[in-house]
Amino acid sequence: MASASEAVLEKERIRKRILALRAQMDDGEWAEKSGRIAARLLRHPLYRGAEHILCYVSYRKEADTERILTESLSAGKAVYCPRVRGREMDFYRIDSVKELSAGFHGIYEPQERAERLFAPDSDCCEISGRVLAILPGAAFDRERRRIGYGGGYYDRYLKRLKNAASIALAFSFQIVESVPQEAHDIRPQAVLTECGEL
Repeated sequence: MASASEAVLEKERIRKRILALRAQMDDGEWAEKSGRIAARLLRHPLYRGAEHILCYVSYRKEADTERILTESLSAGKAVYCPRVRGREMDFYRIDSVKELSAGFHGIYEPQERAERLFAPDSDCCEISGRVLAILPGAAFDRERRRIGYGGGYYDRYLKRLKNAASIALAFSFQIVESVPQEAHDIRPQAVLTECGEL
């Protein structure tokens, strides 16, 4: 069994390799595959049954979420996007994608004055109604183990959000043979790619 430090190093090796591949995608391939991933999510039972959608705002060549945000708002779902503050992340409700503006590392974020999902000093939160968190990630394996970007934002946040289901979005080349697992790592209920579901 790998030590914690070996797991961190292996995650970083995988992260660098997969993100380099993702950066090489041309715009046409990215748009086409993103469209297939979005369509798969919008048909998914966990999405269709959710009343509250927590969704990342795509950055660089992450699977695009603009259609997901727009269609969720049109469907009358409560939509929340993340905003980073220091080592933590909060989700704020939006009524339009036009409310998002460049923030942490240039990633588009909601305004802090918007409705926050729950207070930052609370240990946990249970929202009334079905909640789905839509996650980004650098790499995944077939057991749905996830490598994020190294900050642990989603791992910490979702441990506090007790009643949320989660789905991660990725391109098929982001699925690797094995991802090292650490005690704090969260595992989504599903990983959707342009080719199918894990």
